[in-house]
Amino acid sequence: MVFVMMVLSFFGDQNGIRLLVSTMNLTLIVIPLYSITFSGMSFLESMPFAEVLLSKSVSRKSLFFGKFFGITISLSIGLVFGLGIPGFFLFLNDPNFLFLFFELLIFGIFLTMIFVALAFLLSSLIRRGEIVLTISLLVWLYFFIFFDAIVFMLSLYLGDYPIEIPSLIIILLNPIDLVRIFILLQTSSAALLGFSGAILLKNLGMVGVLSIAFLFLSLWVSIPLYISFKRFQKRNF
Repeated sequence: MVFVMMVLSFFGDQNGIRLLVSTMNLTLIVIPLYSITFSGMSFLESMPFAEVLLSKSVSRKSLFFGKFFGITISLSIGLVFGLGIPGFFLFLNDPNFLFLFFELLIFGIFLTMIFVALAFLLSSLIRRGEIVLTISLLVWLYFFIFFDAIVFMLSLYLGDYPIEIPSLIIILLNPIDLVRIFILLQTSSAALLGFSGAILLKNLGMVGVLSIAFLFLSLWVSIPLYISFKRFQKRNF
């Protein structure tokens, strides 16, 4: 990751916007993909050892959430050291972009928690590792590629109707797009979001957008985690 950051720095312009956007896109690709695939396989492979721990009077709640926070914290530490340290020195000369970079790290940790929770949900529903891995890749492809294609098709075929607000509501259903839009709204690249971005800022303001972002990202963590925990409690080892 350090090497990649150094390579990206050669493509940045004078104000660093291109470097920041490139770093954001890299983060939004790698973090969800690695989190959901690694966590799903790790959850399934730990089940034989989990059965031993449960026989030693360890509660299912402690085991489940210990596994979740253990994976989340380890992946978050890797994100902070692998991306945060080189990024800090690259953006050190520009406080505005340094602040946005720290926001990106925070949202990267949020995405890590979200996709670890989704991986736990898949692993609680399916017990075969190869199927979990396949569906994990499909989930990542849906959020990163297919979702944007669906939104584009809706905007294309319903372009004669006022769909700005419905489009923004749909975007809230994709945590990756939600993070991307919130970061872009604070840069000169906000013009790329067009009329929808202008409506979002006008109606909610930056504080409102931030509040909604954290609210929906928190729901993306809590809902899959709650369902997977309930399934784990009923799991027959």
